[in-house]
Amino acid sequence: MVFTARAVAAAAVIVALTAAGPASSQPALTLPARPDAATDKFATMDKPARRAISVACSKEADDQGLKGKPRGKFRSACKRDKAAAAAASTAVPDKPK
Repeated sequence: MVFTARAVAAAAVIVALTAAGPASSQPALTLPARPDAATDKFATMDKPARRAISVACSKEADDQGLKGKPRGKFRSACKRDKAAAAAASTAVPDKPK
């Protein structure tokens, strides 16, 4: 029996598609949660406080003339630092025993 190149190519495509079928039906990859999500002070604040901090950090970035990735990094650090400072200033100190 003589196989033509076209028949061999068609057989190879059919084999490849049937072999890829189970792999393509796998569930989508889910990314793990951020490791600092539980301790992220900014994410746990109420919306008006987050907005005020975000606006203040944006204004500081504008004053420095930052754009693109440096602006994003600056705003992220700024929001994290301001949220931590706000949480520390509103924290109630423990009573001594």
